[in-house]
Amino acid sequence: MDEVAVRLRHHAVLDPGAGGDATDEPVSVGLAPGGRLVVLWTARASAEATRTRITAPSGVSFPETRMSAEVSARVTVHAPGPVEAARIPKLTVSHPYVQLLPAGRVLLVGTRALWRPEPEGPERNAVAYDADGQVVADGVFGDGIGGVFTTPGGNSWVRYFDEGIFGNFGWGRDGAPPPVGASGLVRFGPDLRRDWSYSSDEWGSMWGAPALNVDGETAWVSYEKGEPIVRIQDERVVGWAQDVLSRIHALLVGADRVAAFGRDHDYDLLQVTGRLADGRFHPTAGFRLVLPDGSPLPDRWRIFSQGADLHVLCGRAWYRIGLEELP
Repeated sequence: MDEVAVRLRHHAVLDPGAGGDATDEPVSVGLAPGGRLVVLWTARASAEATRTRITAPSGVSFPETRMSAEVSARVTVHAPGPVEAARIPKLTVSHPYVQLLPAGRVLLVGTRALWRPEPEGPERNAVAYDADGQVVADGVFGDGIGGVFTTPGGNSWVRYFDEGIFGNFGWGRDGAPPPVGASGLVRFGPDLRRDWSYSSDEWGSMWGAPALNVDGETAWVSYEKGEPIVRIQDERVVGWAQDVLSRIHALLVGADRVAAFGRDHDYDLLQVTGRLADGRFHPTAGFRLVLPDGSPLPDRWRIFSQGADLHVLCGRAWYRIGLEELP
């Protein structure tokens, strides 16, 4: 399939805003409802404390689940310019994802969470703050989190990687409850309690969800080994088989058209558009994203998708493109 070079549009440069310091460092970036980026900032000297790790006697390294030092943080919302959303006097969860909730609240979710026997029980790794940084709610989202996306209604869609599905950090062993993310994809309600989990009955087990697109209250997901593209709308699951990509990293979705960013069976990067029809994904064109000046993307970049819009971060440079702009 021939590739067409498609130039991204420069949208903005992320900065900490008037209330921050030029040396502040972004420790987490999320795509919030309405195509806004939400950023968690700390002082450069404190940033390392948000992502500390421990080494087991076997020599294997694991992320810390709680902060190893007291760190304050700020949250800004970019649309595209920055507006301060909250000042958090003391972070509790480490390796956090950051998102927005209704009524001006901010959600931080730790990537990892321990399960301990009662009376301690599971770590509460989902924390909602108000604009003053006061905790207004918390919940258990479980271990092994690979991404968090909130909705305008205050729900949180959470995808899990292997350790959150099969169990680690105490989950699913020696009488402990199964991992919260055993299904691979879970929705939590505005009260931060689990209210829906993916079922493997029709479309097979989910080994992890590298691609998750939350459009309004609807979630689109595709996962490993050439498994289908799936839409969850009003808790109804519809899927389209696909065998083009062995792993999909991001999806853009329209009425019956999608763009997929993934790897082929030789693990080469592929970017394709196609149609959803007759229960299958039918690729129609290949493309290659480049920077606005036509130069290739740098080695390190991050992508987020929401509905038909793609957001690309290269360092602090923020680029966008829409499904209608792709071949």
